[in-house]
Amino acid sequence: MKKGYKILLSASLMANFGDNLIGPFYAVFVEKIGGSLLDIGFTVTVFSVCTGVLMIIVGKLSDRFNKELITIFGYGFYALGSLLYLMISSPWQLFFLQVVFALGTACLSAPLTALFAKYVQKGKEGEQWGFEGGGAFLAVGVASFIGTLIVNQWGFKILFFTMFVVQVSATLTQAQLYFATRKNKTTPNT
Repeated sequence: MKKGYKILLSASLMANFGDNLIGPFYAVFVEKIGGSLLDIGFTVTVFSVCTGVLMIIVGKLSDRFNKELITIFGYGFYALGSLLYLMISSPWQLFFLQVVFALGTACLSAPLTALFAKYVQKGKEGEQWGFEGGGAFLAVGVASFIGTLIVNQWGFKILFFTMFVVQVSATLTQAQLYFATRKNKTTPNT
């Protein structure tokens, strides 16, 4: 396995885990801050429409700018969004938060896929794409379980702080790839 692939996979799985800690409880949280069934639907609408538009824009930009750097911003937006959950007290604030997560998703979608394609080892494509896809489902399953335990035992604040810490870890892991590629570009060939 290439080092770049290992870094990409680690960051991606951490981010998937962190993002999905809230998975089963999003609707409960929206109701807790005074939201309704309509608010839950509208937040999904805001996220989806913003993500769709931003994915097209960021996808085009990622052909001209450093993909490793763009993905660091993507994970960073997820970390910021997780931290902002701690300050949300109304459904209207949650709509703004969906834009932050849409920015994160857009910075990760096309650039991250392109980076995985670059670092997947020839002759091991099926296996390594399997790790990426299967690992994501495993991360969601484990995150849902652990998120359940956290919310049950300590509540949403600890859950959001845990999400933030995991997302920062994913951001720092992805930064390793950026700095490794920058180092390789500045090191003269010998």
